[in-house]
Parts: sequence; C-alpha cells; structure tokens
Amino acid sequence: MSAPPLLLVEDSDPDAEALERIARRLPLPAPVVRVCDGESALDYLYQRGAYADARKPVLILLDLHLPGIGGREVLSTLKADPRLRSIPVIIYSSSVDTQDVDGAYADGANCYLFKPQIGPQLQATAEALHAFWFQAARLPATEARGA
Repeated sequence: MSAPPLLLVEDSDPDAEALERIARRLPLPAPVVRVCDGESALDYLYQRGAYADARKPVLILLDLHLPGIGGREVLSTLKADPRLRSIPVIIYSSSVDTQDVDGAYADGANCYLFKPQIGPQLQATAEALHAFWFQAARLPATEARGA
C-alpha cells in the first residue's frame, strides 16, 4: 500500500503547480493530493462522493482564503472531529493580517506559513517544511479508515 498523502488545499493553479513541482524534486515520503476548495477538502476528509476511497492524509497544507467554504471553517471542522483532529494542519496563506494568523492558531492550526512568491523563496520554504515535518517531526500514525 502506498504512503498516506499530503493533502494540498489550494485554489490557485500557479501556486499549486509550483508546490507540486518542488515536491517532486524533494524526497517527499508522501504523494501530494490536491483539492481546490473547502468543500472538496471536507468531502476528501470525510470520504464523500468522488473521494469515497480517499486515504487519511498524513499532513494538510491549507490555503486560508478559498472560494465557498473558507480555510478557517475547514480547519475548525476537522479540529472539532476526534477522528481527524490529530492530522497536522499547516495554514499556507499570503495573508499577513494578525487576525488571520491569530485566528488560525485559535482554530487549531499547527503552523502558519506565509506564502512566498514562486521562485527561490518558495523553494526554500518547501525545503524547510520538508525538513521539519518529514525529517525532524514525528507525525501521528495514519491507520486505515473505519478501523
């Protein structure tokens, strides 16, 4: 069985494509699965519709400002669920508004990363994220759904 995925919740195609390109070059032990909005993220996490066979992600990289259901609502929903709350969630946003940062942490975010422009700064951020979350940190075990 393949490794559990890193769930990328990102509505910007250029941002997602840049992150996915960098992820392919890193020795990332988790495949990247992308959804484009908050509703799809919740469908994925709750295995609804097209995501009925989705695997529980090892980590979630969540954009804060999404169309429809926003990132904060996705975050608070999954952190309120005992089956999902142990999944680390990294908010990945271009917002530097202190209300966004403080609100994300209040809702249970494990980390808040400022989204850099595509280029060397994005590469450095991705490498730091990889080094911390996939090398230094120990992530919670992801068991089969329904167990």
